[in-house]
Amino acid sequence: MKSSTELKSSTKLYFKKTREVVNSIFRVDIISKSRKRNVVNARMIYSKILREKHISYNVIGKSILKNHASIIYYTKSINWLLAYDKPLLDKYNDCLELLNDDDVSYSHLNKTELVLLIKQLQK
Repeated sequence: MKSSTELKSSTKLYFKKTREVVNSIFRVDIISKSRKRNVVNARMIYSKILREKHISYNVIGKSILKNHASIIYYTKSINWLLAYDKPLLDKYNDCLELLNDDDVSYSHLNKTELVLLIKQLQK
């Protein structure tokens, strides 16, 4: 059985990983105060992913400096948007794919190695 500090630590890591994945897919910072559509969509995706893991509205809100009511709105609105917005659905699926891809980790690579890897993948 994991201790409460281990659970908190693993949850924090999952929040960080989710935030990084969503930020990279949408090319935004979800913690920013921007109200641009792309940033709000990214926050909605982030909220939906965490809510599917049964994390409370309040905890999700605190992680992106928002009120729990905003997270409730995000999680209710995103389902409708995903049904009608194919590019947003594709980004959502990309986020899920990256989050579920635990076999590959690139965190040990430095910036130069990552750039080389990206150039190889583009070829």
